[in-house]
Amino acid sequence: MNYQELVAAAKAFADRNDIEVSNNIDTFIILVEAKINRLLKTREQTARVYTPTVTDAEYYGLPSDYAGMRDIQLNNVLPTVEHNVTRCEYATPEQMNVKKGQPFCGVLYYTVIGNQIQVYPPQEAGGSLEIVYYQKVPNLNSVDSENWLSISHPDIYVSGITAEIEIFAKNYDAGKLWYDRMS
Repeated sequence: MNYQELVAAAKAFADRNDIEVSNNIDTFIILVEAKINRLLKTREQTARVYTPTVTDAEYYGLPSDYAGMRDIQLNNVLPTVEHNVTRCEYATPEQMNVKKGQPFCGVLYYTVIGNQIQVYPPQEAGGSLEIVYYQKVPNLNSVDSENWLSISHPDIYVSGITAEIEIFAKNYDAGKLWYDRMS
């Protein structure tokens, strides 16, 4: 379903077609997508990026649409048919501080801090971090009227938008039922 169809269906389910609801639909969709991005982790959201290593760099930026890590590895070179792979082990930021104070034990560690990945020990240039991650659901609006979620799982959007309309209209019990249905 596209933006207009989803909005029309949600308004019909909520039995609300007033100007206040219409003026806030895009806000409702933003709130629904925020909840979806916290809860949903599917194969359709999976993406891969290769980040070239920089000599002695410990921090690398995350993709702007990052919603969670699936896997990360160090390739000894940028991707080719033949390359060596080193798996990275997750450490909490606190554990990373401890690891940095200890002698290197042969394991490559990573953690996520803010919008960056911290890697220890720092690597030489010429390799690449292969990051497999969950992408945020692309924003839906009147200009970008479809995304993979609206096409494959329109019920999630309709239920979420309807929940937001019900909460906006102070129908909290109905809003909770619609959010439960979305989940």
